[in-house]
Amino acid sequence: MADFKPKGYNSLSPYFILADAPRFVQLMKELFDAEELRRYELPSGRIMHLELRLDDSVIMLSEASDEYPANEFLMHLYVRDSVATYRKALELGCKGIQEPIQKGDPDLRGMFRDFNGNVWSVSTQME
Repeated sequence: MADFKPKGYNSLSPYFILADAPRFVQLMKELFDAEELRRYELPSGRIMHLELRLDDSVIMLSEASDEYPANEFLMHLYVRDSVATYRKALELGCKGIQEPIQKGDPDLRGMFRDFNGNVWSVSTQME
């Protein structure tokens, strides 16, 4: 019997609907070294569905439309170096919300907002 999901995929994936999907894909590749898994385009070339692997997780996305307007998320992602990731996000045009700090738990966590309004919390466990 075939598996119910693609090999190497998690069961739950956030689904981003974006005003500029190609720009978001490029940001994810530059910032998080995301790997493109599958891409399906409309005849016009617009992204109908695309999947990216960020470390051990898969996110899905598509271009916004009148039927499906852009959405916004608050995402948490563990990274090897939250300070370097935060700085790189700002260099790539993201807006800083909170520089990485360690407060009340073992994570060094920073937050920024991408061009689509998504808030990213990036953490590195320090203990």
